[in-house]
Amino acid sequence: MLFHFSMTALHHTPFNPIREQHDDKIQAYMSPYFQQDWHLFAPEPVTEDSGFLIRAQRSLPDGAVVTTKWVDVTTPHIDKLHRQRFWPSRVERLAPAVRQRLDGWRDPQLEELRREDNPPGSKGPARADATAEPVPPLAPSELAGRDSALLYARALASAEAAKLWGGSLRSVQVRIVINKYPRFSERAIRANRGKVSYYDLAWMKPLKVSR
Repeated sequence: MLFHFSMTALHHTPFNPIREQHDDKIQAYMSPYFQQDWHLFAPEPVTEDSGFLIRAQRSLPDGAVVTTKWVDVTTPHIDKLHRQRFWPSRVERLAPAVRQRLDGWRDPQLEELRREDNPPGSKGPARADATAEPVPPLAPSELAGRDSALLYARALASAEAAKLWGGSLRSVQVRIVINKYPRFSERAIRANRGKVSYYDLAWMKPLKVSR
């Protein structure tokens, strides 16, 4: 019992030297059975929505390689969820969770420290080179979370691309699209549609996913 409470306390404390050294062991013990995800209080109002698109590079019978157009694969899954009010399929919930997985692996305490070390407009090491190791560096749990999120996106993109274009795939790519709503006081203005932004993941080799 003392061991469990100690691990739980370490899991919920801000980042510290003990977590830096043993975070992988703490995460392995806490997840998935003891992980806490509180939704007791009313959530913040929705300010944006997001989805993901995919495209692929395909091999043609003559040996040529072509790149497909971007295809929205989130909206069809959401439409199916809306039609399955009583017994929604868990499969249809996978696509809307892609961005949450990709954006949720960072440690909030470490990110705050990084923002303090490298404020907007600075030339600090974490911003001067996009490939440089951030300061403080990624924790073991962040590395594992990042790898898991990328594998999740890669597997889902591979499965959707195989349904759309068959098995002649050389690589797949994911685009995350974010629609940020206008301020609540401005939403009644018909011309104000908010701001749409996106970012692309690198090309990835498709996985064979059993469905």
